[in-house]
Amino acid sequence: MSRLMAIPVPHRRGLWIRKLRRRLNLILARNLIQVGISLLLLLKGWQFYQFVQHFETQGATPYVDRPASVEAFLPISALVSLKVWLFTGLFDPIHPAGLAIFIAVLIVSWLFGKAFCAWLCPIGALAEGLWRFGRRVFGRNLALPRLLDIPLRSVKYLLLLFFINSVVILMPVQASALFQASPYNKIADVKMLQFFLGLDQLTLGVILFFIAGSLFVQNFWCRYACPYGALLGLLAVESPFAISRDPALCTNCQLCTRACPNRIDVARAQSIITPECTSCLNCVVVCPRQDALTMRAIFGRRAINPRLFAAGLLVAFFGILAIAQITGHWQTSLTYPEFQALIPRAELFSH
Repeated sequence: MSRLMAIPVPHRRGLWIRKLRRRLNLILARNLIQVGISLLLLLKGWQFYQFVQHFETQGATPYVDRPASVEAFLPISALVSLKVWLFTGLFDPIHPAGLAIFIAVLIVSWLFGKAFCAWLCPIGALAEGLWRFGRRVFGRNLALPRLLDIPLRSVKYLLLLFFINSVVILMPVQASALFQASPYNKIADVKMLQFFLGLDQLTLGVILFFIAGSLFVQNFWCRYACPYGALLGLLAVESPFAISRDPALCTNCQLCTRACPNRIDVARAQSIITPECTSCLNCVVVCPRQDALTMRAIFGRRAINPRLFAAGLLVAFFGILAIAQITGHWQTSLTYPEFQALIPRAELFSH
């Protein structure tokens, strides 16, 4: 500290500005990762549409290989598959990529907190883009009063409880295995595509409601209604890493609290251990005081470089997916004749 004070004030400001610029590059990198993954999934979605069209048109359109990554959008099927795998040792042969992605998300959420939501989730990227656009257009985002905010936040946990109760508790293992092999589950991804291509007025209205809400309230869907995020938040509470504030270095400037998109009062906490934190590192980036706000291991004393933390998250997530592909737990066991028989009759199958 004495060495820093010996530097003239203009030079100290220049050092802080350079450090801030380097840190802001981290936010830019996170946003680029979000955009990149979202664009990749859009491409895979288009390929999947072409795949389905080939069978719906009885081969009139060219055949395109089915992208396994679309199974990322089948979390309920993956939850069923996880239960079957844990109880029987059978790794889902129908949607193996969906189970592999689900496992990867759970593991990185335990290791790195709820970082999947802020770094990798395409829905999280859309939500962030919407509230940032809303802030630019309307000047600011709204914060619902606590009397409304707290009960609304419970909705995602109630939805999570419903799915856990239905799939994990009430559904016997044998019934879960039968569901895996059912015609409906075999083409659950096709049913999902048809659902979004043929939205009724009620569903469209609900989607527009959440889009509109996200323009005014930061992370409206994620904060109040996402059961997936609720599950990851509960896992994140047990993460070995957390953002830590040093009261001796903190100047109480409140920049960290204002930068938090999840309305966490970072400036008053010693460690940010809450299911609402998404490890976006925005608070760490804007902190003007060196080491006042850092990411560190719960039982460690040394701060972790934010870039190293982000790199570890990416390596862990994509490393698990690479292992799944190398070990043959990625591509479905369903054959061309099976898709040929099931997809044209998709409307006949229900769960």
